[in-house]
Amino acid sequence: MEDLRQQLAENPQAAVTFATTEHCNLQTERAATIGEANGRASIFLGSVSAGLIALGFAAQGGNSVATLRAFALVLFPVLVLLGLSTFERVLQVSIEDLALGIRINRIRRFYLEAAPGLRGWLAPAPTADTFQEAVRSIGLRPWSGQVLLTVAGSISIVNSALVGVWVGMAVSLLPGPTVVPVGVGLAAMVGAALGQHRYQLRRRQAAPGPFALDDADGAHPSNAP
Repeated sequence: MEDLRQQLAENPQAAVTFATTEHCNLQTERAATIGEANGRASIFLGSVSAGLIALGFAAQGGNSVATLRAFALVLFPVLVLLGLSTFERVLQVSIEDLALGIRINRIRRFYLEAAPGLRGWLAPAPTADTFQEAVRSIGLRPWSGQVLLTVAGSISIVNSALVGVWVGMAVSLLPGPTVVPVGVGLAAMVGAALGQHRYQLRRRQAAPGPFALDDADGAHPSNAP
């Protein structure tokens, strides 16, 4: 290890080559994660759209209310299950993308440290490997509701609406005034939204940083997203 450090000290161009190669690789991985998240979200939203269109065609076909209700009670659980699986995967991809972005910012800091003369030409990189600093670096204010603006947050809102409709229709099978299933459905929708929001926050806080292992000097960089 010491021989390698000595070689890099004597030939700094090699270190720059390594850093730029890693930068390109990380950027390629980020593009792949963004593509996967968009693809999975499109599949889910397309399935929801197709399901609602099918339900509309069934309603126009002159079917009885009981038949339509049975069809909907079978359809919505499938959409909810698909939505939850999509939510989990796009959340994983989002955490991975954040880790990749933090690693890119660390390399950008290396560029500015290795060549201080570029400070007037390159945008300053975040000073810490954290989600909060990454958000501040693009002029936004970090807050807990920021996760609702992610792809996972958007999917969670659609999931919550599906859960609310599903629960409301199930409760409507019981005798009682119409306001009861409406109220229960709204409560289920809000509960599902809050549950997914808290789950996403916990997952992001518990995710290991991009530099979980000790560095060469035995230090532990602070990088929890």
